[in-house]
Amino acid sequence: MALRFERGDPSRPSGHALLFFRTGSSPGADLHVTYVVVLPVVVNPMKYLPPAFASQIGGLVGAMSNLDAVPLPPIPERISRDELWRLATYRNDDVLDGGMLDGSVERLMTAAQEVTQQYAEAYRLSLARVPISVDDGGPVELEAPDDDTLRWVFLDERGRIDELTKLTGRLRDAVDAGDVLHAGELAMMMRRLGAHLPEKYRVAEMVAGAVRVGAVGSTLAQLYLDRCYKLCSEAYEDLGRIDREILRFESM
Repeated sequence: MALRFERGDPSRPSGHALLFFRTGSSPGADLHVTYVVVLPVVVNPMKYLPPAFASQIGGLVGAMSNLDAVPLPPIPERISRDELWRLATYRNDDVLDGGMLDGSVERLMTAAQEVTQQYAEAYRLSLARVPISVDDGGPVELEAPDDDTLRWVFLDERGRIDELTKLTGRLRDAVDAGDVLHAGELAMMMRRLGAHLPEKYRVAEMVAGAVRVGAVGSTLAQLYLDRCYKLCSEAYEDLGRIDREILRFESM
C-alpha cells in the first residue's frame, strides 16, 4: 500500500505518527489506530536478555534483532476520529491514512507493519538530506536522494515492480539499439530501485540477464519480471517452472 499523509510533510517525516485504518463505510465510524515511531537509535532487544532466556527463544533471535521502527500497539485499537486529531494536534504527530481494511486482526497487524516500514524508509531518506557537523564545526552536506528515489519510497511494492517493468523495457530498447551508455545508466537505475525491494526479487540478477544481447536477454528479462509479479501476488505455484527456465537461459 502507498504511504498517505493526512497531517505532516511527506518530504520531511517527523519520525512519529498516528496511523489509522478505516474498517467501516460510515464517515463517523471509529478508526483503528496505532502509533508509529522510528527509533533514533537502532535497538537489539536480544542484547538485554540474560543468556538463560536468550537460549530459550533462539528461534526469535532474527526477528528481534535490529529493531528500528515499531507500531505500538502492534494491532491497531479503536479510537474516534475526533480523538485522533486532538492527539495529533497536541503532540504534533504526523497522521497516516492506511486505507480501508476488512478489520481482521491478521490484516490489521500486517498492514500496520507494512506502513511502518514505508514510513521509516521515508524518514531515513529525509534524514539523509540534513547536514551534519564534523569536529571542525563545519557543516557537511550529505548527498541528497534524487527525484526518482523520493518517488519510489512512496510507492507500494507492486508500484515499485511496475516501475521496474518500465525500466526493463527501456533497457532492452537501449541494448537492442546498441546504445551502451544509455543501457548502463538504466541498469544502474534498476539496481538503485532494487535496493527498495526485498532480496527475494533478485533485481541484480535480473539486470545481469536483461543486459545480455539478443533473444536470451529479452527472454531472461521477461522471466524475471514474471517471477516478480508472481511473488508479489503470492502466486507461488508457477515459480518452480519460471526458476528452471531462468537457469536454462542463463546457461546459454
